[in-house]
Amino acid sequence: MRAGQVKSSGATAWARLIRLELARVMRSGGVTVAAVLLLGLGIHAAWQGNRRIQAAEDAAAVAETAYRDQLAHLISRYPPTTEAGELLYYLALPASQPVSRLSALASGRTEVESANLRIRLLALEGQLYEQETLNPRLAAAGKLDLAFLLIALIPLFVIAVTYDIVSGERERGTWDMARLFARPRRLLAGKIGARVILVGGLVTALALAGAFLVEAPLIGASPTGIDGGGRAGWAAALVALHTLFWFALCLGVATRRRSSTANAMILVGAWVALTFLAPAVLSLANAVLHPVPEALELTVRQRQGYHEAWDLPPSVTMEDFYKDYPEWSDQTVPEDEFTWAWYYAMNHRGDQAARDASLAYRDVLTQRDEWARRWSLLVPPLATRLALDRLAATDLASQLAYQDAVRRYHERLKAHFLPILFAAAPIPQVDWERVPSFEPAAPAGQASQAGFPAATALVLASICVLLVARIRATRAPGRTEAARFGPTDRAGRRIPGGRR
Repeated sequence: MRAGQVKSSGATAWARLIRLELARVMRSGGVTVAAVLLLGLGIHAAWQGNRRIQAAEDAAAVAETAYRDQLAHLISRYPPTTEAGELLYYLALPASQPVSRLSALASGRTEVESANLRIRLLALEGQLYEQETLNPRLAAAGKLDLAFLLIALIPLFVIAVTYDIVSGERERGTWDMARLFARPRRLLAGKIGARVILVGGLVTALALAGAFLVEAPLIGASPTGIDGGGRAGWAAALVALHTLFWFALCLGVATRRRSSTANAMILVGAWVALTFLAPAVLSLANAVLHPVPEALELTVRQRQGYHEAWDLPPSVTMEDFYKDYPEWSDQTVPEDEFTWAWYYAMNHRGDQAARDASLAYRDVLTQRDEWARRWSLLVPPLATRLALDRLAATDLASQLAYQDAVRRYHERLKAHFLPILFAAAPIPQVDWERVPSFEPAAPAGQASQAGFPAATALVLASICVLLVARIRATRAPGRTEAARFGPTDRAGRRIPGGRR
């Protein structure tokens, strides 16, 4: 019974200590203002993310409606004897990738690349790269999303409430008095615990506000399936681990015998280095090691291959076409008149001309992405950001997976319409209701593959920071028990109220 009372008394003391410390921190007007400001920015970022999602979904619905309207208009405009190939020259079919609800958290590459193409039966390579949703110079500055708020701004808030956790008490002359009511380690744990509760509550409020505004699936999968596999859970875990990493870093710096100003300068310097400088250096090194050719080169080569075919005999163009589609090699086209089968074979020749450049372009992009992910594990904020982009399906791998899905769709359209083109079938003979529809790409990689490496890096980085701080504290001159916790008597007992 007495042991239970002791445990209850200890728990009550812990709760009182944390409650008092939390009330003391919240009495600071700056902390309250910063917390309200961050919450307001988070709500605004979530609202903007919801607008982007709604815009993408509306664009997909508009593309489907536009296809139906365009098809009806073309059928009504052309006489029934018109070959279907002429109608197909104008018809654009929707190829929209469902948007992940987590894209409101991390917008990634969606600012500059579209996942809502409208595909024609013409040469494909130019269609893949001719669209951009925003000027890259404007997109370079980025947009305020929840990932930026949680990765870049929340650590500043952690620094602001933690940098003087010990030095502030010493400078105010209240540290010795505070040690009369609790052991130094318990006092320090209570101070950190109160701040963890404060920041954790703020981050939780931001996450709940974002989930409510964008209707993100916290448990289970969305109807589209793109948010399944525990992606929201991994995202929440990464944000929590990233926040704890900054607490560990602040704890390692703030418990040393430095002034509050020195602690603040060190921590802000670390924040600038880890959040901006290190990612910029890695990006520059990546660009130097893996130079990316211009996507415009693909379009130029595709158009050159297409236009050169106008000066070649149709048989030469068809021979190149039969290399990729040998099942149609028994079909011939006239040498002295225009046919739609020959015309679309010319467009395929344009894709053939750009094929090698396209493969090289994708290979370099993939190498850059893998290199960035590998080395980002040394920079916790960057690793967290890249992992969140992967979980939200807004990273490079997801964009390449979407392009692969578009390529597969283009081939399915060819397989469907080539018999019609070679037969020179008129429009009424085409069953337009059986035209293949686009099959979206699956998310790039499993959620655990995206989240586990970054989570491991965050845990190891936090442990390393605390171990280094502990080793330096024990090896530093003057860092004896008396120097850290006050003077002791000959028996080794701490003298209450002793001055440092």
